Amino acid sequence: MDLNHWLLFALGCSLVSAMTILGCRWWYVRKLDVMSHRLQKSEKARLFSVQQTLQARRQIEALQKDLAAQHEAMAQARIAKQRSRHLEEVLKSAAEAESQAIEKAPAQGFADTQPMTGAKSARDR
Repeated sequence: MDLNHWLLFALGCSLVSAMTILGCRWWYVRKLDVMSHRLQKSEKARLFSVQQTLQARRQIEALQKDLAAQHEAMAQARIAKQRSRHLEEVLKSAAEAESQAIEKAPAQGFADTQPMTGAKSARDR
């Protein structure tokens, strides 16, 4: 065989090797692009879930504050109700005491007084 055959064989092997390398490069670049797209998609989903979690925490915090305010309002309403009941009882007992005092008062409107016997007043001296 002469040298031309060997050169042709080497050139063919080089060409086949180059084609194989380009084919492999194309294949794996395509696979890397697909995986990169999947990674970006999963990263986007992760960021969205983090955002949703933070929003849920803020909503929970707001609801807890609202609930605490409602508990405080209910406690104050309960205290006000107890005060009003106590005031009603006091007014009722005062009204009963006043009605009892009116019943004990003399009919003519003046207090019954007995003249003091034996004691001299300042005018009499």
